[in-house]
Amino acid sequence: MASIRDLSQVAAESGQPSTVWRDQLLPARFRNANFHVESSSKENGRRIVTHQFPKKEDPYSEDMGRQAKQFSVRGYCIVFPYDTNVDLYKRDYRIARDILINELEKRGPGALQLPTFPKSPLYVVCPKYRVSEEDRFGGFCVFDMTFVEFGFAPARNQPTDPTVDLMNKSQAMRQQTLSALAQPSPRKNTAGFGPIR
Repeated sequence: MASIRDLSQVAAESGQPSTVWRDQLLPARFRNANFHVESSSKENGRRIVTHQFPKKEDPYSEDMGRQAKQFSVRGYCIVFPYDTNVDLYKRDYRIARDILINELEKRGPGALQLPTFPKSPLYVVCPKYRVSEEDRFGGFCVFDMTFVEFGFAPARNQPTDPTVDLMNKSQAMRQQTLSALAQPSPRKNTAGFGPIR
């Protein structure tokens, strides 16, 4: 049975142009767990709040920024004809299944690599997953997983607009100057006995 990469080579040998997307496919992985992918989908968009005013015909839709990216992935682990060094390719599929379950249940975010998103891994959390097994399909289990973009905590220092940064620093300097001018300054004593208060 030919793999995806073999099919690309067959196309090249028969004089057909190679399919770049096939050559760039990567194995699916979440943290330290490999799995096969049957299907995946990405959900994203803008956070739009629509304001509707009394006795007005026209609404106003306000863009509140990008939504968090969400990924729905149907993955699976299946028995392999012989044992290899990779946990995903073993005669006992439960090894790969248990590793994936452990990684999905760990606290905190992790790197998710999907086959068709080869640029860089996605930093996500897994709020829920479901694993299904059936007796009639021995040696096979299906994972339905939901991943959500982790992002950054609001407390982190994020790059600011240089103009806003300059204005804030200018205001701080102004406050310091006004504060210094508001304090009474010592007058010099002409008799030489120290400052007069």
